[in-house]
Amino acid sequence: MATIKDVARRAGVSPSTASRALHNSHIISKATRERVVKAAHELDYAPDFNAQSLATKASSTVGVILPVDHHEIFSNPFFLEMIRGINEVCSSSGSLITLATGTTREELLNNIDVMIGQGHIRTFILLYSEQDDPVLARLNENNVQYVVIGKPYTAVNKTSYVNNDNIQAGSDATRYLLKYGHEKVCFLYSDLSKMVQSDRILGYQRVMMQNQLPNIMLEERFENHNHSMQTLTRFFETYPDITGFVVVDDMLALKLQQVLHSKSEWQNKQLSLIGFNDSVFSDVAHPTLTSVAVFPERLGEEAAKIALIDHSETELSTAVIVPHQIVVRHSVFDVRK
Repeated sequence: MATIKDVARRAGVSPSTASRALHNSHIISKATRERVVKAAHELDYAPDFNAQSLATKASSTVGVILPVDHHEIFSNPFFLEMIRGINEVCSSSGSLITLATGTTREELLNNIDVMIGQGHIRTFILLYSEQDDPVLARLNENNVQYVVIGKPYTAVNKTSYVNNDNIQAGSDATRYLLKYGHEKVCFLYSDLSKMVQSDRILGYQRVMMQNQLPNIMLEERFENHNHSMQTLTRFFETYPDITGFVVVDDMLALKLQQVLHSKSEWQNKQLSLIGFNDSVFSDVAHPTLTSVAVFPERLGEEAAKIALIDHSETELSTAVIVPHQIVVRHSVFDVRK
């Protein structure tokens, strides 16, 4: 008895494409659908209705994988905006999304296993890119389709992803400070295992070296006020002539701004800050925060568009670069005066 794999092989498509074609999915072209139907007739393919039900469920649901660090997810609107973009595209195509979360790496992997095994989900979108991520290894082991939001660390040419040019964004943010006379500029980051932070640092370093200015970097999460105060105290003792910060994202910049306001000596420095992601909170900060907009909703939309297209194993991966833009507010001061 012929199987869906036999039909797919004869039609020259993947089994999931063959299944979608036989279910009249709107994401399958008319020509492909006709080719699959013809192959099914030639092979006297008799569908298993139980399997059909599972295939329909699998094809209509996209798994969205969130990073483990929940404190960042629920405090940073960046992730919610990406999910909103994904949901808008999936809803318009009649597909559902299911979130994969976990308070630990093991819990997240277990939830993904359940989604693949019991939920029969075969397409995922990762909202992050991290070095040595076991989640990617698990998805590859299960031979499921996935799209990464962010640049992959490995197999870049074989992985579909949506990203900003974060190296260029880091360069543009740094140049913006230099344009206003800043020469002692620090790059503030929190986690270099995240590709987005590494790329933005590279952009900062490139501009500083091109202008023969020192690279000054500081790692701090601002999770504990006393620790943050001590860190900044030591930092300003070492670099008393710092005039500006390029901060890896707005939420970290707002935390820095809050700590700087807690000490009059630091307030009087009138330090310039530029962040990334153009958070909704940036417009209510004091002063309002200049930021590099990276359009997370658009990132989510583009990732969903890629995820909803079935890709054969021999097909080249898809990479989409979403442009960025500096949103000028009031947190950068002209030190040339």
